[in-house]
Amino acid sequence: MSGQASPFRRTTIMIMFAVSFAAFVALLYGLGMGDPLASGKNGEAHGASNSIVGYRALASLLEKTGVPVQYARSQAGMDDAGLLVLTPGPFTPAADIGTILQQRAYIGPTMIILPKWQVASDKKLKRGWVYRGGLWGEKPGVEMLGAIAQVSISIDEKAAPDGPVASAVGGPVKTPAKPVTIKGKSIRTMVPGPADNGALVAYLDDGGVYAQLDRLDESHITDPDEIDESFYPLVIVADADLLNNAGMADRQTARHALALVKAAATASDGSVTFDLTLNGLGRAENLLTLAFSPPFLSATICLITAALAAAWMAFNRFGPPVTEQRSIQFGKTALVNNSAAFIGRMRRDHLVAAPYAAMIRSQSAAAIGVSPQASEQEVHDRLDALGDRDGHRFSALYDQLVRARKPQDIAEGAAALHIWKKEFIG
Repeated sequence: MSGQASPFRRTTIMIMFAVSFAAFVALLYGLGMGDPLASGKNGEAHGASNSIVGYRALASLLEKTGVPVQYARSQAGMDDAGLLVLTPGPFTPAADIGTILQQRAYIGPTMIILPKWQVASDKKLKRGWVYRGGLWGEKPGVEMLGAIAQVSISIDEKAAPDGPVASAVGGPVKTPAKPVTIKGKSIRTMVPGPADNGALVAYLDDGGVYAQLDRLDESHITDPDEIDESFYPLVIVADADLLNNAGMADRQTARHALALVKAAATASDGSVTFDLTLNGLGRAENLLTLAFSPPFLSATICLITAALAAAWMAFNRFGPPVTEQRSIQFGKTALVNNSAAFIGRMRRDHLVAAPYAAMIRSQSAAAIGVSPQASEQEVHDRLDALGDRDGHRFSALYDQLVRARKPQDIAEGAAALHIWKKEFIG
């Protein structure tokens, strides 16, 4: 190394490195996070929405009562052992819901809140506020549950609202306006509808035993031979007004919503996750978190170590580096290597196989005193008489190399012929 001083102070280089590293981490974090919960203020029915049909009030109520609440914006967020609340839109494919429920069967309890109200937005309203319109009807709920059970859904337009109905998870609850109920062979009622016409809230009889939902004993199970106590329940809320922001404005409904969520979350870790992926609010996993998660953690550690080593070398450098001498100088070896590389790049390996074989034959024949005027057969016979290598005489090795066309076969044939010459000729 030369004796010239570095044009930068070591402190300046360290500050530049720290600022660059912090900017890179911030970039990764921004790419992974995108727009936070504010992107959920679109007026739709999901856990991050503050509109009349959203469920932000329920999430806030759970948080204030000590229940851990989180939002899932990727598939990884659905792997939590707590209660997962699905709020699918009216056009969510049944296959997507079926896949999630199949994965959740042995992970934790799941609650599906079916869509009820249509909404419309207006520039005059605050961000996230909407007008509530008509009902979606029976078709969306029937279609999205088609992958897990055959059900029927009905809407009672004439039912008197605010009439109390009994509930299996707490005290009575007020009847919502235009109540939506669900029926089915495998549907078990938790909150009955007016005049016992279906259920406002029910759970799926899938072979599990869920005493906390309806004190269900084994005699009520559709198929007692398929009892599986390791199953987690699937709760279906047919009428969204029992849990949405409009319903949370009523004290009795809010109290019942808490009891319902706690009953559904029994036997889990007690946390509640609101899924946002089915509402089009999913996002890619945070790149910063991904970099420090297996199996990428080992690669991240290696990169950080290499960066620190490079930084340490940079901090201690002085002057330009000395030019290193070539490990292989120009000459015959370099010429041979360059020629071989050129032949390989041009894919003309097969053109050198026969000349190389003829050269080995000529050198070997001359070494044992064979006349230059001897025929090719006579030369082969004399060379074969010297012996064989691994069962192959000279003529066989010669023919093998001449017939070779693939680069690998040519290389192996030439090596075998060279070794034969070295053993028997020297």
